[in-house]
Amino acid sequence: MTDKGRFNDAIEPLLRAAAISGPAAQRQATAMALLRLGFGLSQRQDFADALRVHIRAAVIFAELGDAEQELQCRILTGVCEWQLKAYENAIQIFESNAEKALSAGKTAFRAVAMLSISCILVDHLRQYQRAVPYASEAARLFRSTGHYEQAAHALRHLNEARRGGNA
Repeated sequence: MTDKGRFNDAIEPLLRAAAISGPAAQRQATAMALLRLGFGLSQRQDFADALRVHIRAAVIFAELGDAEQELQCRILTGVCEWQLKAYENAIQIFESNAEKALSAGKTAFRAVAMLSISCILVDHLRQYQRAVPYASEAARLFRSTGHYEQAAHALRHLNEARRGGNA
C-alpha cells in the first residue's frame, strides 16, 4: 500500500474517534494524533485532507481549553487554504487567528498570522497597500519577541508593499 493510502485509511477512523466524547486525556491523544496526521498529509501535499484533519483537531483543542495547540491547528488550516490557493479564505482564517492570539496573549502566533497575511497579499495577490499594516504589525511583533529573522522577513514584505511591488 502506498503512503498516501495508509494516510487516507487513517483519516476516517481518527475523525470518527474525534467525534466521540470521552475522557479529556483520550480526546487530547486523539487531537494530537490528528495533528500528526495533518502534518503527514501536508508533507505529502494532500492539503484538502490535511485541512479537514487540522480543523477537527483545532475544535478538540478548543473544547479542552488548550489555546496554544488550538492556535497551532488554526494556523495550519490557514496554511492548507493558502496551499490550495484559496487565498481569501486563508486571509480570513489568519485574521481570525490573529484576533484569537491577541485575546489569548500569544504574541508569536499573532505575528505568524500577520506575516502569513502579508505573504499572501504581496506574493500572490499583489495587493500591496492592503499588505502594509499586516507586514508592519508582523515586524513589530517579531521584534518584540526576539524573532529577528522573521522580523526581517516581515520588513522585506513591508518595504515591497510600500514600493507597490516595484524593485
